[in-house]
Amino acid sequence: MTGIRLQNRIFFTAGDECIDWSAALSEASAWAGAATRFAGLRVVFVVRDMRAALAVVAYGMVHDLDWGVIEAARLSPEVETRFAEAGVTLIEAGTGAALGQPAQPGDVVPGRVTVLTSGTTGLLKLIPHSKATLNTFDRVQGLPANSWFLPYQIGSYAWYQMVALGVFVPGQDLVPGDFADLARSFETALRRGRVTAISSTPTFWRHALMSIDQDVLAAAPLRNLSLGGEIVDQPILDRLAQLYPQARIRHIYASSEAGAAIVVSDGRAGFDAKLLEHDDRTIGIKVEEDRLYIRSPYGNHAASGGWIDTGDLVEARDGRIHFCGRAGNTMINVGGQKAFPPDIEAHLMAHPEVIWAQVTARRAPMVGHLPVASVVLRTTMDEDAAEAMLTQHCEGRLAEYAIPRIWDFPDRIPLRSSLKS
Repeated sequence: MTGIRLQNRIFFTAGDECIDWSAALSEASAWAGAATRFAGLRVVFVVRDMRAALAVVAYGMVHDLDWGVIEAARLSPEVETRFAEAGVTLIEAGTGAALGQPAQPGDVVPGRVTVLTSGTTGLLKLIPHSKATLNTFDRVQGLPANSWFLPYQIGSYAWYQMVALGVFVPGQDLVPGDFADLARSFETALRRGRVTAISSTPTFWRHALMSIDQDVLAAAPLRNLSLGGEIVDQPILDRLAQLYPQARIRHIYASSEAGAAIVVSDGRAGFDAKLLEHDDRTIGIKVEEDRLYIRSPYGNHAASGGWIDTGDLVEARDGRIHFCGRAGNTMINVGGQKAFPPDIEAHLMAHPEVIWAQVTARRAPMVGHLPVASVVLRTTMDEDAAEAMLTQHCEGRLAEYAIPRIWDFPDRIPLRSSLKS
């Protein structure tokens, strides 16, 4: 149990009920029994709610199992086949019964944690991690006590990162959100004064800023805000700095394969290009052919010390490295001219009436594709007037071919289970 902080707390129902990790361990032990029954098995526990998932975390971590966790709602015959082929035995949390297809023989690695991701392909991938690679706060000295709102989907890399923070770092409590209505559960936790810190995505914050009472947001005693999971743009950094001038606001570059690698706390989008020149022999960053490569002790290839191609495109501007999106799905070819959705989105979200924007491509005769903008506005207005307003805003700032020609104005921000849009 070395390093595990069983006295750290978990607040359920937005703070109404509190248990510590020791109690969570007892809840899992009551149905799982002795850990020896899982010796020689690579297991993934199937859970139905956050409480069961966190109990499994305590059980798996304490006993150094080869383990992971998945929500029951994500299971399908195809997913079960993928697990069986990977040598994974599915175990139902609450009963301890085996589920799905018999697992094919495979290697068992005590202490391995299986992180599940579908990435941009939609195909389930099993990413191996460990306590060491998930505990990305081990280099942070003197982290003050916090209660962290936990908004992430069970079993995702970001969820494991935050759970590891609660398990390994003294004084770091967790307040799990309710995925049925994430914004409302966040607002409830804020009203009760339970939350002092949060790790989330820019899309989550835009959703919260649109959905939650502004007085409640402004009064929240937030001291630590971490952003990641997607491109962090200047408008959202500026809005959060204005709302929480007392808070430490950081944006973190991390992925399930590369782990956590880049932490930026200067309030500016992108990261300082000087980081490419700095190699502390622990974390390395380089750019080759506009692609970002990472070497990190928190990556799933950490033991080999190898470089990981993140698949992210970057661009150097004004002494900083800016993210341009994922390779293969970022550029719109408009009659031979290249338009980049992240750049167009950044320009749109700089408008004071825009809360959120997403730009995609639509096939068009003669020119191949046109940029299409989906925009959520701060106030309701006539769509023709909104289109004219934003078109004028783009003129002079974007190349003519990059200005959206088709517009859509949904009334709410689409929020996927990954908290991305």
